[in-house]
Amino acid sequence: MIEKLDVLAQQKLTLISAPTGYGKTSLMASFAQRKAAEGCLVSWLTVDEEDADLARFCRHAVAALGGFGEVAASKIEQVVETSGVDDGGLDDDAFVSMGNALFEALPSDKPCYLLIDDYGSAELGGFDAYLLRFCSSMPLSLHVVITSSAFSWSFQADAYRLGYGCLTGEDLSLTLDEARRLVDASCEKPPSDEALAEAYGRAEGWPQGLMLAARTLSGVRRASDVRLDGTLLLVRRYFEAQVSRLVTGDLLSFMLEISVLETFNRSLCEAVFGSGSTQALLDELIRRNLFVVPCDDEGEWFRFNHLFADWLRNELLQLRMEDIRKRCARASEWFYDYGMKDEAAKYLLLASDFDYVANLTEATCSLSRGDRRTHYLLWLCRIPSAEFAESPLLCMLSAWSYITNARVADAQRWITRFERSMQGPEHAGSLDSSIVEFSLKCLKMKCTAMEGDGQEALAQCDKLLNSGYEIKPSLMSMIYQSLGEAYERIGNMAQAQEIYLQAQASASVDATMHQLLFNSFNFAEVQYCFGELDEAQEGCEKLLQICPSDFAIYGAICALFARVLLERNEKERAAVLVERSLKRTSYYRHIDMYLEAKIAQAGCLAARGNLSEAYESIVEGILHGEQKDVPRAVLLHAYFTQAEIAARRCNLRDLLVIERKFAARVHEEDVYCQVLLSFVHALAEREKGNVEAALETLGSLAARAREGRFVCVVVKALAVQAVVLHALGDETRACARLNELLMLASRHGFVRSLLDAGAPMRDLLRDYSMSRKTGTAVRSYVKSLLVEFEKELPTVPSGIDDPGAFANDGPDPLTPRELEILKLLNMGMSRKEISDTLCISVNTAKKHLANIYSKLCVGTRDEALRKYVENRSAEGGKECSAVRGA
Repeated sequence: MIEKLDVLAQQKLTLISAPTGYGKTSLMASFAQRKAAEGCLVSWLTVDEEDADLARFCRHAVAALGGFGEVAASKIEQVVETSGVDDGGLDDDAFVSMGNALFEALPSDKPCYLLIDDYGSAELGGFDAYLLRFCSSMPLSLHVVITSSAFSWSFQADAYRLGYGCLTGEDLSLTLDEARRLVDASCEKPPSDEALAEAYGRAEGWPQGLMLAARTLSGVRRASDVRLDGTLLLVRRYFEAQVSRLVTGDLLSFMLEISVLETFNRSLCEAVFGSGSTQALLDELIRRNLFVVPCDDEGEWFRFNHLFADWLRNELLQLRMEDIRKRCARASEWFYDYGMKDEAAKYLLLASDFDYVANLTEATCSLSRGDRRTHYLLWLCRIPSAEFAESPLLCMLSAWSYITNARVADAQRWITRFERSMQGPEHAGSLDSSIVEFSLKCLKMKCTAMEGDGQEALAQCDKLLNSGYEIKPSLMSMIYQSLGEAYERIGNMAQAQEIYLQAQASASVDATMHQLLFNSFNFAEVQYCFGELDEAQEGCEKLLQICPSDFAIYGAICALFARVLLERNEKERAAVLVERSLKRTSYYRHIDMYLEAKIAQAGCLAARGNLSEAYESIVEGILHGEQKDVPRAVLLHAYFTQAEIAARRCNLRDLLVIERKFAARVHEEDVYCQVLLSFVHALAEREKGNVEAALETLGSLAARAREGRFVCVVVKALAVQAVVLHALGDETRACARLNELLMLASRHGFVRSLLDAGAPMRDLLRDYSMSRKTGTAVRSYVKSLLVEFEKELPTVPSGIDDPGAFANDGPDPLTPRELEILKLLNMGMSRKEISDTLCISVNTAKKHLANIYSKLCVGTRDEALRKYVENRSAEGGKECSAVRGA
């Protein structure tokens, strides 16, 4: 290296640029000794942090220049006295005078070397121009050599004009033979070649890294015993002293977070961090040469030195794992979108619940992690993405990761890779063939269950349970979970509930948090389908108390809880949960849970009357679901929600499209989804005007839904039947369906499903409330529904005293109190209930009613309400027509 520097230093300016610990100062000191021995004039200047003051630096530079001899020192001193340098000033004239004085005093027969060490330790950007100008005008006998961790880009660009020489960290890196000599000189017992090669690879030829390694390598024989990583105390102390003190604030935080990436470029960093300052931070990181290694000649991709990256990741673990998972999930999405499937798998695995995925991997076969001494983040980040497709362990981990993220097609691709990797000569015989077969059966069974093929999944689960293998509790829980999903697909919800309880018992044996949460969530979903809203709500509340907020299942729980609250018409609480759900799910990671969140969001928007926004929201979720191969059952539920909103918008064209897409994906044995498809068909028939066909379909699907205990569907079907029969004038059958509906809905607490039936349902309920044949509980339930209708019915203003709410401009208008009593009368309240609500006597209520009848020119309660409803319907008809037109 000294000989190479000797050749480069024949030019006017030579730069030595490398991160700390590469031996820049040692090299230049040895070079100075050689040149002094050869009779050259050598002057040395070491820069420190305090030299950031320009005047201080100038004084030290002048002192260093005086080292070229007494004549030079004398002439420079004469110029200094009049230059103003001592007063902190340095103008161009003084600079030129000092340079000329020096150049005249230099001996022409001796080479002179000015050595400036650690130039970048002080921010001397303001002196760069002076230094370059000095170098450009100095005689050929004078040479300047500068060391720094990094030089500014503008400094390097201007230095090109001088034809400068340059040494970098790549030049200063040790070869393996040099590393051997260095380590042997520092160890009592030299390590084996295998151990040295392992340490050399981790340090990447970095001299200081090998010096640190030498303290732990004495006598080490195996590569697996080499201790050189970011957790080592010597490594931590070195980086903390040399790097952390120089880099603070946003740049240090950025370095920590970006260290999770094996390689990075500008586009990837923008996608992962999304901050407006990302590009500036990345530029600063590269400029400072903080162990950043270019990966290509174009300067597009970069990475950190392996040992430095390992230290950063060890520090990163002190931050919240939730934030790390978010970064990894975004990186995985970026790599997937750019076609880098192996990298995408790696970062999706980092973003997942790694312990759960590793547990499933070890439960299905004897494959395990090779290094358990460090955190999985450090272990996995050390493995290059290129090794993923070759290692059976990593292929298995990737397959389980994609399965837990509901990416069935990608999981199947990694299952194929696992099979292929086990057939390679280097892995042949490493596992018993029966174990490999069992592992593949588990993976393929889970994919089948997620795809929604119920009967096939049942058959595969039975084969696994009766295979004779000793199945660990965590794996048994997963099999039971898949079995429960299979029973859901074929419509046997009761059996699914029982299976989920067994899965919960298995998961609780080894306290697998992921399985406990998933099984409890699936159980709550079945309760919701059965109409057990109180139980489903209680289950969701308990799950949110124990579920870590960085688990994706947290978002799915929020979505289910929001749907339960919406059915009770608690729109504000539901909206908060929907926001939480969307924040914790994405259409890339856990696409099934993301679609569940979009279903809840669409329901929330529809409940507020924003049908257009609700439709756009569910369509967006469906498009992502179709593109990302979402499990079929979730997609069919999304189609059903889309159909309900399309029906409320009176959009026949969309209903027919949804029905075709639904029918193309549903299987004959999908009992529950077949019922939903029949409902969509009934909605389309009603919109076509084929009301008899719609009623027949509704009756048939309601009967099937009762058999399966699908209370949610039964309630919706009865509500539509009652409204359609009422429109046909078949009041007897309409009242029968309404009575059945109210008995069922009041028992379970349904509200939203009745409100969505619109004004016809409100009219039916109002007439029903006047009947004295109903029980107290049902009458109370009906009145609460009428109150909700009065608050939100889209075609009716929110208050009776609002402008346009009721024509009250005749010769004898109603008073505000009479308007209020008329509104309560419309809710089905009796005179006694009106008096209790308004805190007036029954006689006063009677007098108000008599005045209302007189002013409206009617004689009975029914005539007054008819006139009230006709008036308000006329006002709301305009809006309804606009909705139908849209």
